[in-house]
Amino acid sequence: MGISLDEELKPLQEMVKSKDMSWPQIHDADDSLVKLFNVKGTPTYFLIDREGKIAAKDIPIKKLAGAIDDLLKTQKATGRGQKAESSRQ
Repeated sequence: MGISLDEELKPLQEMVKSKDMSWPQIHDADDSLVKLFNVKGTPTYFLIDREGKIAAKDIPIKKLAGAIDDLLKTQKATGRGQKAESSRQ
């Protein structure tokens, strides 16, 4: 999910179209999400686990893929997220 901090919606819509972004985009013009998640700058990355909880934040982009792999391995080892996986079969 992407969150735009643009004041106007049109620049977000144009960027989504030009970059062919297929994931959801949220327009946070009133900064409610910035305040809720204490975002200090952009880009800011949050890693969300299968239960919808923040597993990590402020991850450098170069370490994001590794952090995702680690989280998936941890959740598989502990059995977390099994219900979601078994429902796909």
